[in-house]
Amino acid sequence: MKNKYRLSSAAFERETDEDKEELEKIYFISVEGNRTETEYFKGISDNREYLGMSARIDVKVLGRSRKDTNSAPEQVIELLEEYLSLRALGKENLIEEIPEQFVKEYGTEFIEKYLEDPQKIPRKKRNAFATELMKIGYNINYRKYLNEYNHKLDEFCILIDRDKGTHPEADMLARINYCREKKYKCYIANPCFEFWLLLHLSDVEKEYADRMEQIRENKIISDHHTFVSGEVSKKARHGKKGIHFKENYLPFVDTAVQRAKSFASDEEKLVEQIGCNLWQMLEEMKNH
Repeated sequence: MKNKYRLSSAAFERETDEDKEELEKIYFISVEGNRTETEYFKGISDNREYLGMSARIDVKVLGRSRKDTNSAPEQVIELLEEYLSLRALGKENLIEEIPEQFVKEYGTEFIEKYLEDPQKIPRKKRNAFATELMKIGYNINYRKYLNEYNHKLDEFCILIDRDKGTHPEADMLARINYCREKKYKCYIANPCFEFWLLLHLSDVEKEYADRMEQIRENKIISDHHTFVSGEVSKKARHGKKGIHFKENYLPFVDTAVQRAKSFASDEEKLVEQIGCNLWQMLEEMKNH
């Protein structure tokens, strides 16, 4: 049985109301991974000025708990649509989403006050309320934070790995078509997100000219790595402290965009061919 509430984050930023008003457009993106992708896109967000992007446009990865390992393409879409359902409620109707048993236990007046300003409630009681909700997977503070964004120009996106070992071609094509019908942006990395990272670290077309089949197959080579993630690890030395975005990737984002254009970019072609179309999102952000 799937978890009804998956949106969760312990590390979301708390922008001021002024910050929220200044934004014109956000790319909300649901991803397969729980760490690397999140750190990469946070790096993009934090360094928009350096990258020549307007402060009025941003990208936010939809968070989920570390224990949530649901990463199949349909589950990535499911997380995005959970956010869209939350967004459709509107701030004034957020109480409607809170499980009925909690409304009965704490009362409508208490919950409305919590949603308006938790600081008006004694700390012990507000912490107990949030903790009890977290036990069923409902992160009220993160959901309240997300619900406060609503820009007409916002884009809703998914990022999925091709991963031939687990994602059949027919399923991939079905997800692509579904995203088109729903007007979601569909970004694909073939064979995996680490290929996009490798484009920052290497002129892949030249350096791996005789190893393209190894990239395409992306076989597991150790307990921690596939061929592509292993190459990234050797070059960038990721560790417990993360991917070191500023050092390894920030100076080479524009280079990666140009290198990616030499590979497949069309969604259907990416089902079979090596490439990643994330460069399209980054160029859109820069040209906004």
